[in-house]
Amino acid sequence: MYSLFIDTHDKNVIIIIYKDGKVTGMKNLESKSKHSEITMPTIDSLFSEEKLDIKDIGEVIVVNGPGSFTGERIAVTIGKTIAYSLSIPIKVIDSLSIIAVNVLDIIKYVALPDRNGAFVGVFNKNNKKIEDFVYMNKTSFNEYVSKHNVVYDVLIDYNKVYELIKKIKPINPHEAKPLYVKGISALNGK
Repeated sequence: MYSLFIDTHDKNVIIIIYKDGKVTGMKNLESKSKHSEITMPTIDSLFSEEKLDIKDIGEVIVVNGPGSFTGERIAVTIGKTIAYSLSIPIKVIDSLSIIAVNVLDIIKYVALPDRNGAFVGVFNKNNKKIEDFVYMNKTSFNEYVSKHNVVYDVLIDYNKVYELIKKIKPINPHEAKPLYVKGISALNGK
């Protein structure tokens, strides 16, 4: 089975084709805030290179954030549209879990920094979230980093990511939603 992975939560647009859980094709492009302009052409280009038709896809996987407000919406919207129109499953994974699965610590403190601070998540050795995600301003994040071994710059092995994705249950495309910063901040009283 072929799977389409779409990630637009951060500075890059990452599109992956998996075949039976293994990466067969990948595009990782720096977007410079042009995600909406390059995501669909990048998907189309990767399909051409892999000699696939959109109808060959058996599932869609989208990264729903946390991350860029607009970026999150692009991946989720495209993923939902493809899944709905082809009547195929869609799975949603968050960006912090992608980092965590690539860290070997027993307790994993992972972060996704932006210009104002960082999104932070804590996971156990089995990549289960053990604390709610929080958004910290720069001062709070710097203090947090001084107390914990926080990982945020890690080489991502997308085959490992798929091992985690296999455990995620598909959802109705209408239920796929971005994980917004403001939502996290509101939940944490900020």
